[in-house]
Amino acid sequence: MTEKSLWEKAYSEVSLLWGVEPDHVLKAYAELVPQGPILDLGIGEGRNALFFAKMGYEVEGIDISETAVERCMRRSQGANLKVQASVGDLRELDIPQARYSLIIAAWVLNFLRKGEADKMMAKIRDGLKRDGIVYVAVFSTDDPGFTWAKEKLELVEENTFYSRKMRTYRHYFIKDEIVLPFADFRLLYHADGTELDLDHGEPHYHGFIIYCGQRR
Repeated sequence: MTEKSLWEKAYSEVSLLWGVEPDHVLKAYAELVPQGPILDLGIGEGRNALFFAKMGYEVEGIDISETAVERCMRRSQGANLKVQASVGDLRELDIPQARYSLIIAAWVLNFLRKGEADKMMAKIRDGLKRDGIVYVAVFSTDDPGFTWAKEKLELVEENTFYSRKMRTYRHYFIKDEIVLPFADFRLLYHADGTELDLDHGEPHYHGFIIYCGQRR
C-alpha cells in the first residue's frame, strides 16, 4: 500500500470522509480575510474551500487523492462556485510569493517528514500577501498516536516516524514548529491540547495545535 492508495481507500469507504462543516476557527475569522485568491493544502472534499467560495473568494487547492478532488470539483460545480482543485503531492508544490489572501493547511502537514514540513511552512509564509492569513492545524506530541508510533514505527527524523506497511510518514508537532515561523505575524488564534474527536470513526482522542495569524 502507498500513501496515495491509503487515502483512496479511506475516501472510497464513505460518501464524505470529513463532513461539510469548515474548521470552526476559519469560520470565526473569515471576515478578516482580505480579497484575493485562497490556497487550500489538502483540500479533500472541499469543506473549507467551499465555505470561502460561497463568500465570493476564488479558491485553489491540491490533494493527493483523486477521489477527494473529484468530489470537491463536483460539489463546487454543482453550486457554481469558483474552486479549482488538482491532484498532486504537497512536497512538489511551488507556492507563488505574495499571492494568497489565505493559506489553509488543516490536518495535512502531519503526513510530511519534519524537514519537509519546515520547508512547507516557509513556502506558506512567503506565499501570503500583506494582511494575508495563515491557518495551520496539526496533531501534536500530546496525541496518543505519538506514544504508539514511538513503540511501533521507525524513527526517521525528530518526531517523524515511518510506517513500512503503509509506506507513509507521521510527524507530530511541538508548538515552536508552528508558531515561530510566523513570530512577526499578528496573532489571531492559538490553541493546543487534547480533545475527543467525534467527527469520523469511533470516538478517539487527538493532541492538537491550531494557529491562525495575519501577515503585517
